[in-house]
Amino acid sequence: MKNLQKILQNVGFSDKAALLYLAALELGEATVKELAKRAKVKRTTVYYLLEELRSRGALIETKRNRKTFYVAEKPASLLRFVKERVGGFEESLEYFEQKHHSAFHRPRVYFLHGASGLKHMWNKIFESPEKEYRIITQGENLLEFVKEKYIIEEIIKRKKELAISSKQLISDSLYARKILSRDVQENRKSKILPIFYKLPYTQIICKEFVAIISPRRENMLMIIESDSYAQTQRSIFEIIWNSIH
Repeated sequence: MKNLQKILQNVGFSDKAALLYLAALELGEATVKELAKRAKVKRTTVYYLLEELRSRGALIETKRNRKTFYVAEKPASLLRFVKERVGGFEESLEYFEQKHHSAFHRPRVYFLHGASGLKHMWNKIFESPEKEYRIITQGENLLEFVKEKYIIEEIIKRKKELAISSKQLISDSLYARKILSRDVQENRKSKILPIFYKLPYTQIICKEFVAIISPRRENMLMIIESDSYAQTQRSIFEIIWNSIH
């Protein structure tokens, strides 16, 4: 029951509205009193929740012998209703983005920490419209936050699914050579930097922001959200890239 309640909350139901919908599903047809009892929600609260559920297409109101009953809409119909609402937003996304970019944006800096912070950072990278990012790294750095299996089975896999490519400058090492051997299958082009160049910080350059990953002992991940800074770092990357043959 708790899992079903959580699923409903994930598509926008409040916690009590989710309980009420589940109660209506089980009862088939019920009065406010019966719904309140089954959902273990105060009767006075049910009246407020009914409007929320009706607006979501989750409950149907019917009358018989001057009595009002409520029937849960079929889950499949509810799913269609949710998809239609999401579809409407998707169709208008371009216009929302235009409004978002029309405002003046101040550069922002986000600080994250640990493995969860690294995962959040990669989610932001994959949500970016960027189809090719740049990365400067020593290679082993990421392994201080997550295991290589996660990098291959989650990060690289999603990168390939989204048809995103990357250009990489990596400090020479046995591990770096191992990474280079997978360049083609992982949608990547790499160039090796001399071994004496140490890169304890990894930098991932996207169109609108730059993600920076510290050594694990410092446990800091930073996202600098600035078009100008990202463009500067991209230019520096290309200068180095073009100087290596």
